[in-house]
Amino acid sequence: MPRFDFNFNKYPQLFIFFITISISSCNNSDDIDEIIPTGKTKEYTLLETNISDLTGTIIFSENTNGSTTVLIQVNNTVKDIDLPVYLRRNTANTGGGIAIILNNIIGENGNSNTVVSKLNNGETISYSELLEFNGYIAIEDNVMTGSLLAYSDLGPNELTGNKKIYNLFAPNGAINGLITLEERKKGTTSLTIGILQTNENDEFPVTLNILSESNTLENSKQLNPITGSLNGFSFNELTDINEEVITFDKFIQTNSFIEIKQSIDTENFVASGGIGNHAEASPVLD
Repeated sequence: MPRFDFNFNKYPQLFIFFITISISSCNNSDDIDEIIPTGKTKEYTLLETNISDLTGTIIFSENTNGSTTVLIQVNNTVKDIDLPVYLRRNTANTGGGIAIILNNIIGENGNSNTVVSKLNNGETISYSELLEFNGYIAIEDNVMTGSLLAYSDLGPNELTGNKKIYNLFAPNGAINGLITLEERKKGTTSLTIGILQTNENDEFPVTLNILSESNTLENSKQLNPITGSLNGFSFNELTDINEEVITFDKFIQTNSFIEIKQSIDTENFVASGGIGNHAEASPVLD
């Protein structure tokens, strides 16, 4: 076997170079923490919106190095069409800024896997802090519109499963929509209103009216309009009435009704429906 002898005394610069490379390699390997799960997990259900059929699950897994693995598994994706995923602030009903950019959903298998330890602003975030984060996971379309295709509200925004659904009625008395009230973990109410047969350019103002026991108007709150671009839906968060905090439990006991008008300038309405103790409340689920 041939033998090569090299005299580093003749080339001291090369000796320093090799030592530097060796030390650098050791430091890099020491800085990389192995991702080891602690066994703690939290699972969320991914909900479709009214413009997609994407469903699935989100699993947060705590790691021993303080990071969190966010695994998203989505049904009904399309091969070669990857979808952007974000952790956004606030609720899906209200929308909010991007807190973390997650890895895309891969269209071929419907999966996204991201290890998270910091927000986009550089602030560190632990597993337990993520579980209490005021935000939601958003899967959006892969073009400039950024339409919400599927979502899951997190932390205090998570839905408890308590809900009330009431019918909306057209002027002729026919059912033409629903009012859906859902309780959040923080005690507030997700308020979704949907009507049938809207056109793309339609926009109808929506008002929540709260009455006294004697049926006189006590408070009125303007909600987000019904729009054809959202397929006839209005998404709202109900946290207060005239700056007075109102919980889900309290709201479902009010004497109130929703009114959807054809326009701001007319008294003609498209649909209306009672809530709680209102005489015309028509619950779908009790």
